[in-house]
Amino acid sequence: MANLIRMDLYRMVKAKSFLVCLLVTFGLALAGTPLSWLLARFAASFATQGVPFATQTNLSVILGDPFPMLGLMITLLSLCWFFHADVEHGYIKNIAGQVPMKGLAVLSRFIAAFVHNVAFAAAGILGNLIGALLVLRVVPDSQVADSLRLLVLRLLLAQSLSAVLLLAVTTFRSKALGMTLAVVFGLGLTPLIYMGINSGLSQLMGPGTDISTIMPDTVMYEMPLDTLKALAVAAGWGALFLVPAIRIFDRKDVK
Repeated sequence: MANLIRMDLYRMVKAKSFLVCLLVTFGLALAGTPLSWLLARFAASFATQGVPFATQTNLSVILGDPFPMLGLMITLLSLCWFFHADVEHGYIKNIAGQVPMKGLAVLSRFIAAFVHNVAFAAAGILGNLIGALLVLRVVPDSQVADSLRLLVLRLLLAQSLSAVLLLAVTTFRSKALGMTLAVVFGLGLTPLIYMGINSGLSQLMGPGTDISTIMPDTVMYEMPLDTLKALAVAAGWGALFLVPAIRIFDRKDVK
């Protein structure tokens, strides 16, 4: 198992898509605050009355947001390319044949995905921090410790989304489905889908039914973010998709 994980990590960091997406994530995060600052200054120059704009930002805001400026979408798209690479290049059969249970190859990718997500979160936070320092004063505030809690919880929730992509891309071998899900999750389009599902479920479960309250992509941005709820959602949805991904992959022929 350890050899599988090392092999997946090596394959991941050597992929051009990983490096390109990581640089794009860093670049967008770097540009986000300066662009917002310039737009605020531009708007203030045309205002007839004084328009205040921020001159400082709290460090906790930066640390608690691991996926700024489309960061989540780019992270999930990069995961899709990583999950599909061995199938696309035709050596999945050789990899799966080296382990007693083919499903271990899926588990290995899931573990490697966490390292992948941490790398993208680090790129987003670092880019956001440097960009903020270029135009604002970054203040270490009293919420820094809590922002680290938010960071960990949001990484775990992102990991549960990785399990969804793993089932779609690796087990069902549908790169198109995985990329569609990555865009939908990353751009925050799921509330529209959840509204349709809620309207149907309300006929069975009564008015007020709202599945978005237990979905990882919406819980991720709840404020305040409850620790126990976030852990339960991350673990529940992660297991809901990871276990079938492993079992189905283990029982099907690898081509």
